[in-house]
Amino acid sequence: MHERMKKEHKNEEMFETHNYTIIKVVQDEDLEKQVGNNICFDLVAPDKVKTFHVSKVTTFNHFKKKLATVFGIPAQFQRFWIGQLTVGNHENFDLENEDKLTFFLEVERGRDLCPVALLNLEKDDILLFFKLYDFEKETLRYVGRLFVKSRGKPSDILARLNEMAGFDSEQEIELYEEIRFKPNVMCEPVDKKLTFKASELENGDIICFQKSLAMDCKKRFPFPDVTSYLKFVHIYEIPYSSFSQRIGRLKIMEEQNKIIIAEEANVHRNTAAQRSEVDIETTKDESSSKRNNSEFIVDSEEVDALIEDDVIDVIDKVLSEEISISLRSQHSVLGLEARKLDPNLPQQLLQELRDIAFKDDLVENLKKGFTRKVNFNSIKERIDANADVFSSWQLEHVNVIVNLLNKVVTMFDKLENLKKERNTAEKCTEEDNQELKRKRQKILVSKASFTNHQTELKSLDVQIADLKGKLEKLQGDRVKMVEMQDQEKDKITSFNKEVKSIIYRLADEKMKLKSVECNILEAQTELESHEKMYKTFRTSPPF
Repeated sequence: MHERMKKEHKNEEMFETHNYTIIKVVQDEDLEKQVGNNICFDLVAPDKVKTFHVSKVTTFNHFKKKLATVFGIPAQFQRFWIGQLTVGNHENFDLENEDKLTFFLEVERGRDLCPVALLNLEKDDILLFFKLYDFEKETLRYVGRLFVKSRGKPSDILARLNEMAGFDSEQEIELYEEIRFKPNVMCEPVDKKLTFKASELENGDIICFQKSLAMDCKKRFPFPDVTSYLKFVHIYEIPYSSFSQRIGRLKIMEEQNKIIIAEEANVHRNTAAQRSEVDIETTKDESSSKRNNSEFIVDSEEVDALIEDDVIDVIDKVLSEEISISLRSQHSVLGLEARKLDPNLPQQLLQELRDIAFKDDLVENLKKGFTRKVNFNSIKERIDANADVFSSWQLEHVNVIVNLLNKVVTMFDKLENLKKERNTAEKCTEEDNQELKRKRQKILVSKASFTNHQTELKSLDVQIADLKGKLEKLQGDRVKMVEMQDQEKDKITSFNKEVKSIIYRLADEKMKLKSVECNILEAQTELESHEKMYKTFRTSPPF
């Protein structure tokens, strides 16, 4: 049944992924609500904003109309920025190819807080988000966003930032760019004299600003600037919702330590006063438990015996929860016995932790190599095992101190490993130096051989030069022969043309000769005819 339900749930998820796009819409209200309450770094936790499941066949314009109904913002007053508030504007987005999207919804409001027409953006416009840090209250909050020109300078918007923060217009402020917080915090000052482009600021970048502090005044505050504050938050991994509270507690550590000692003394006296009462109640509970044990409690050996005797009966008892009830009864007795703690144990554990942490200079001992294995973690485990006899404040500070000690030891271990790596590197360097010397000797031998080969090469070059001279002479003779050959070829070509012309003339003469011969034959034939006629007339003249 469970597998079938799991499979059905998976099929539903696949169906939803295939047919729907999950769209998270971030607004200015989300930034104001989260920065300073839920988060410290970045601008928003996307899992805590308005989420929509939109069919992939839905057009983006239709989705904008839906948002107009949900948020009361007309579609023409909406502008969307995709991604982690760092990418450009998308008005006609294709939802069909997207499974999950996160948009920042930009809305401009008038004095009456009603939506108004959006600004026309140009290519050099940059959207920046601003946080305000208060070093007196040690708080960080979102105060708004601005469009700036990439060629502009931070000095151009100082008056506007003072207005957003509620400061006087002439208040001196410092600006920091929040670049990243993983794996380490990177928050660098912004030069107010450089352009935004020169400072490499882009759409979606975060600027934190604060009042300027004189150097002598900075000593009065634990975290006088944004960078030190963010690093503190990151190092101690403190949930932001309790930053100020915990920072305040750290400031009065000495006073609270005195209170701890007093509380421990009171606990000791109260425990001693109540011990007899607890013993009496425990005795009563034990007698009652013994009665319950005779009816319910079954230890592991008895369970094994029962299974060997009649496994079906054991199964029936398990199904009827008799054994589980008896086990719970047994646990209650054990719980009462566990509460019989030494009343001095909390004070002893805290004192042991104090001695390890503060009696001797742990850092100096680690530097000298005297202390390599520190047992404060085992003490913390004992404290955690008896957490019910410690106050939440004590447990909180134990965690802070042990985490700090662990980090100190970790850093020394890291330093030790780095030293080992350095020794290894030095050893490798020495080996490389020896190898380098061997290579040097081989190079010298190769250079000597190279010199000999170079001499032989020069001799060969001389021979090649002589051969080149001969070759050039032969090539000159060849050129002359080629020229003479070309001349003879031209003569032959000319003769061929003349022969061709003679042949053509000869053919014409032959044609003429044939024609003349034909004419002669015709003339002879005609002459013979005339001769016969003449002879006839001569023989018999007509007159």
